Amino acid sequence: MAEQRKRQPKVCDYYQNEDQFSPGVAFCSGCTLELNLRFISRVLGKDIIFVGTPSCSAPVLHGQNVAAWHRHAYYACTMTGVASSASGLTRYYQQAGIDATVVCHTGDGCAQDVGFQTLSGAAERNEKMIYITYDNEGYMNTGIQQSSATPYGASTSTTPVGRAARGGKPTSSKNMPLVMAMHDIPYVATATLSHLEDYARKLVKAKEWAKEGFAYLHVFCPCVVGWKIPTDSSIQVCRDAVKTNYFPLWEMEEGTCRITHPVKEPRPVSELTATVGKFKHMNDEGLAVLQGQVDQRFKVLQALCGASGSQ
Repeated sequence: MAEQRKRQPKVCDYYQNEDQFSPGVAFCSGCTLELNLRFISRVLGKDIIFVGTPSCSAPVLHGQNVAAWHRHAYYACTMTGVASSASGLTRYYQQAGIDATVVCHTGDGCAQDVGFQTLSGAAERNEKMIYITYDNEGYMNTGIQQSSATPYGASTSTTPVGRAARGGKPTSSKNMPLVMAMHDIPYVATATLSHLEDYARKLVKAKEWAKEGFAYLHVFCPCVVGWKIPTDSSIQVCRDAVKTNYFPLWEMEEGTCRITHPVKEPRPVSELTATVGKFKHMNDEGLAVLQGQVDQRFKVLQALCGASGSQ
């Protein structure tokens, strides 16, 4: 008789508490960032301490007027000081003998550009914290400008598409998860909101690793306004990003790299770009360049997994 297959945990199995956020918050309709914040809270627990900056998430994390939109402890600081402020918090809690989980929550513009210096320094020091980057591929809160996370060909307010500049952004994006992996920190992972079981497992691992050192999660979060997509399609865009290897799901634990959601037959990246308005102007030549970049990055990822003995 075949051995009964062990039941795989469902998303709800990871939940530690009720929703700590107000039912009505100041996010755009269809924004994956709202789901991201609520999900982090439910999985990591109500006692985590958020550290954030001026950003798309700031109105909700900061609160409005004299009222709060959540029950978490929260420290607001400048974009240049997120990781350094969180370092001070974690060291205080350690000195006081308090078991606390500090979670930095910033956009790609802060993590990859404005606040990268202090982020890199905290990773180098192996500070005991979780740093979560929600990647919406640009400065969406201040006018949809390009960031170093903006991909090749994307149309933004600073890489517009028109008669003088038909191609959108002329350069590729920074491979931030791999950059953080090269800091030799204990844990790095990618996640997205269409694969919540995968994301939940990685959050739990990050919380455990944060007791020993620095844990970094990079989360793919489409922006319905900046990406020019329908409000009901953001999760499907996440799925398409994984199916095309545009955003592969992987993790690196103590130097061992593993693809956590292998895609047997990746779809062409054009199946993703066809549904996203910021790519609609791209011709076959531009799509070929983007596809080449996607393929090359995935080859590097496969090589890392092979070198560490895991695929």
